[in-house]
Amino acid sequence: MEDKQAKHLEEWASGAGIEFDSEEAKAAYQYRTTLIKDAIQLQKTPDRVPIAPFVTWAPMVLYNVTAKDAMYDADVLGKVFHDFAHEFDADAANMPAKCSYGPTLDAMDYSLYKWAGGGLDDNSATQFVEKEYMTVDEYDHLIQDPTDFMFRVYMPRIAGKFKGIADIGTFYGLQEITLSNNLFTSFGAPQVREAVLALLEAGKQHYEWSAKLRPHIKSILSSGYPFLFGGSTKVPFDMLGDTLRGTTHLMMDMYRRPDKVLAACERLLPLMIKMGVDSFKASKNPNIFIPLHKGADGFMSDKQFQKFYWPFMKALMEGLIEEGCVPFCFVEGCYNERLKYLTDVPTGRCVYYFDKIDMAKAREALEGIACIAGGFPVSQILTGTVDSVRDETKKMLEVAAGNGGYILGISSTMDEVNRENLHAFMQAGKDFGTYQQ
Repeated sequence: MEDKQAKHLEEWASGAGIEFDSEEAKAAYQYRTTLIKDAIQLQKTPDRVPIAPFVTWAPMVLYNVTAKDAMYDADVLGKVFHDFAHEFDADAANMPAKCSYGPTLDAMDYSLYKWAGGGLDDNSATQFVEKEYMTVDEYDHLIQDPTDFMFRVYMPRIAGKFKGIADIGTFYGLQEITLSNNLFTSFGAPQVREAVLALLEAGKQHYEWSAKLRPHIKSILSSGYPFLFGGSTKVPFDMLGDTLRGTTHLMMDMYRRPDKVLAACERLLPLMIKMGVDSFKASKNPNIFIPLHKGADGFMSDKQFQKFYWPFMKALMEGLIEEGCVPFCFVEGCYNERLKYLTDVPTGRCVYYFDKIDMAKAREALEGIACIAGGFPVSQILTGTVDSVRDETKKMLEVAAGNGGYILGISSTMDEVNRENLHAFMQAGKDFGTYQQ
């Protein structure tokens, strides 16, 4: 039986399809991706631990660019991420597209987030606006037809310019000429036409932004820096809690209507697998980012985790692995009490990037099972000294590197940064990041 994941990782590590600036750039790319690939597969490299810190707004801070400028000018955004990759020389670059495009959001009258230039000051990071975007009586609609619900109910609620989409008729009428009348008539309604035009304008804005950003992304790759992720997806429970019901309402649903929550998670599971696989097919990078938002210690009981979260998280990971992808779980919050579950995965097939955890316990529990990553406190980068950062990085490596399968990273994405401390972190990783013999 073909090992799809190993094949996809090997192809990604080879740099196939990338036009490199030079043979030296190609060799540097292959060196970096091989470090990461070997860590994922729990192999010791003859050299060192890979280093891959997460950043979002930190490059703007370093290069004196406002968040608003970065969100409204693709060239500004692309340049600062390119410069950041070259200055700090990590083994994986950060994708600039994660910051999104202000004019697209403006064209939608987007309300799911606030951003610099869109409700926040010019230097603010984006902020999620959590609300009840799916009412309790709409569980059945989501379960029966997720696409119809997301298109005709959810989209009009999160984007003011899309309100008219709610008045589009169902597409099932296309089965017969006479049954199509209501659908075609609905597209002629003024509010629907206005919404469709707004959708086209938002799409045009985003298409043009992507075209402008593409040369910067290509330049990062061609100069020898891979991107750590090829796409993303979510655990079904997080999709419900973050995007649809909101945290408070979903917490009540676990008690008041647990069967609906479970049915919705079951319905969303194959779609979340497909979301990850589709993004891999587009990027050719099999590492799929999965932010874990609501499964942490203290958020729900162990019994609830067993019932509502872990079965779907595990099934999501297994589905991605079966398709040759690497589940790259960003384990947000504390998972000291959840480690026993995280061990129940195929060996050498996934990554757990930790936020707040006892990394010694994580190494002990997951040694020989899964690659671990992260764990270095972002507070050290922001408020420590060069010497303290260097000392703490050395300690982290002694605890976490083990016998293979560790990626040195910072506990959470950085929106602010101390330049000297981040350089100290990177250099310490290269100086001390050898695996135990």
